[in-house]
Amino acid sequence: MISTLLFDMDGLIFDTEWVYKSSWQYAAKQLGFDLNDDFYQGFIGVQDPQCEQMLCDKFGPSFDLGQFRVLKDQRSAELHQQGIDYKPGFHALFALAKQKHLKTALVTSSHLPQVRHNFAGSDYLDQFDVIVTAEDVENGKPKPDCYLKACRLLGVTASECLVLEDSNNGIRSGYHAGCQTVMIPDLLPPQPEVAKMADYIVDSLEQVGPLLD
Repeated sequence: MISTLLFDMDGLIFDTEWVYKSSWQYAAKQLGFDLNDDFYQGFIGVQDPQCEQMLCDKFGPSFDLGQFRVLKDQRSAELHQQGIDYKPGFHALFALAKQKHLKTALVTSSHLPQVRHNFAGSDYLDQFDVIVTAEDVENGKPKPDCYLKACRLLGVTASECLVLEDSNNGIRSGYHAGCQTVMIPDLLPPQPEVAKMADYIVDSLEQVGPLLD
């Protein structure tokens, strides 16, 4: 019996993963480094400090992390100003969750200012029962900490929660927390091991509603 929906944000609620990828690759290129698609795949669903450490390890001491951050953030702001779309099916699914009196939580690897920026102009943040961001946990996805914290704050057991994720690391996080999981792939298809962890793999949030019956 599902009592709770736990939503990821980037690539799940908002079509933002392409923005982050473009920004990170743009900044690296400006500094003369090649952040290729294969290497970037390891960043999806991972908190920024871990991704930055991966960059430093790959590119070595000549990589100027401070300047990289400036360029990345500037590029990201430019792209965000062009407008970020909600992913198909989110509005209807969230309304259905409220209609069914399900608890809801936002569980994201992003920081709170970015969360507020993405949801600006809507009242969704006020409607989530719990919000867990990067500031709230020591270990980000794929560790289970964020989903375990959401369960504790909501007062529910993990087994009655349905995690909605677009990334492989997000599914790993939800699975190891003991939650039921649905993967809605965005930039990456499910890896073979992750496909076995996911209770469901669907093409869109529009297909999640029937799973709640």
